[in-house]
Amino acid sequence: MDVLVTGLLPYDSGKTTFAKSLLEEARGSGIDTGFCKPISGINGWYQYEFVVKSIERGLLIGEDMSRLHAAAESSDPIEHEGPVVSLLLPPDPEKTGWSADVYSFARLQNQISVIRVSDPKKTEHYCVMSNVERTVQSLKKYVKKFLSRVRAEPVESERVEELLLNSRNCADRCLEYLRGSHEFFVIESYNNAAAPTVKSLEVDLVAVVAPGKAAIFSGNDYKRAILALSSVKEPWRIVTEEVTSLLKPLAVIDVEPGNVHVFDKIRNVVNLLE
Repeated sequence: MDVLVTGLLPYDSGKTTFAKSLLEEARGSGIDTGFCKPISGINGWYQYEFVVKSIERGLLIGEDMSRLHAAAESSDPIEHEGPVVSLLLPPDPEKTGWSADVYSFARLQNQISVIRVSDPKKTEHYCVMSNVERTVQSLKKYVKKFLSRVRAEPVESERVEELLLNSRNCADRCLEYLRGSHEFFVIESYNNAAAPTVKSLEVDLVAVVAPGKAAIFSGNDYKRAILALSSVKEPWRIVTEEVTSLLKPLAVIDVEPGNVHVFDKIRNVVNLLE
């Protein structure tokens, strides 16, 4: 069974905690589990711990993928489980005239400083040096140490959007490479994107998560709804709210603090369909 976990809210929906509980509980039931978070990002200031871990591993890794890797007790390569990761670095406020606008979501292109793209055969790192140079000195020295270790390829900030768009094909190749090896497979989206990649829509169930609740949809119905809204070629441009407004869920489950027993509740939905 494959499950796509998406969030209703732009942030703090609880996707990773929900996915983590699914993996832990399925594994605890003796089921072979695997996961993929195709697209992810970390903030070098707020998640500095993972900048340090990335330096140690010589591989850009994120917090969510690390948590899910541990939950699954995975032996899969972590770079395939999280194939596309972006490192965001906050700009030095002195260099921007103490403007709050440069920290906004709309200005992410000025913060994305390192990108890792992996497929089943290779891993490459890219760096936007103008954004690296713009960040605070206390972060810059560690990021430059990391860049020298991974031999990142410099790219201009204008190329970032194209690079990330093309990287989704690599993410899908990793996803397909992993999912065939596991009995139960979880895919986690990012923010409130309806799906992170095209292949992410090829699932049995979709769980749209919000604090305290999760709406469970048929994977086929969810995909058809996205097709009705736009081209399936770019499902990440659709937000989950647009999709859920067109569908009636198979079930709505209560999510307790700590996300306990969510796998049993998902399994009950499956049993009702059979």
